[in-house]
Amino acid sequence: MLLILLMQHRKCAPRLSPEAAEKLSSHFVSIRRQVHAAEMTANQRSSIPITVRQLEAIVRITESLAKLTLSPVATEDHVDEAIRLFLASTMDAVTQGEGQGSKELMDEVNKVEDELRRRLAIGWSTSLATLKREFVDSRGYSEQALNRALIVLQRRETIQLRHGGAQVYRSGI
Repeated sequence: MLLILLMQHRKCAPRLSPEAAEKLSSHFVSIRRQVHAAEMTANQRSSIPITVRQLEAIVRITESLAKLTLSPVATEDHVDEAIRLFLASTMDAVTQGEGQGSKELMDEVNKVEDELRRRLAIGWSTSLATLKREFVDSRGYSEQALNRALIVLQRRETIQLRHGGAQVYRSGI
């Protein structure tokens, strides 16, 4: 019996039902609008961006939940649970981030972000060591602010860390 279940599990590749896909799409658009409105109200970018990567992650979670029950179709119930899991983990990350620094540090991080965008044109790269020399040693920013700014920019898909984090590449806006 266990062998039959394992064989079914290997072949189970659930896909979103049209209703589940619509629910997921509507939710994603709604979340993006809420984040955008909150950013406008606070006049500050969100530390946790809602991008297509997050949407893809929710789709994978939804399909995995369906696979756990050996369901060939991911339903709206699977979408609801995937969204709940995503929001719980995202809100946890936001809450942890808020508790990890003073207003002064967050202001410093925002300044470093802006300067990094000016310093690195899209398609250009530099070493992390060079950025540390420029921002920490020469301009007096804290290394913590530089590191946080790099993490935020990476989450927003503005930069990519390459070669084990030794190289910073500007990939987007």
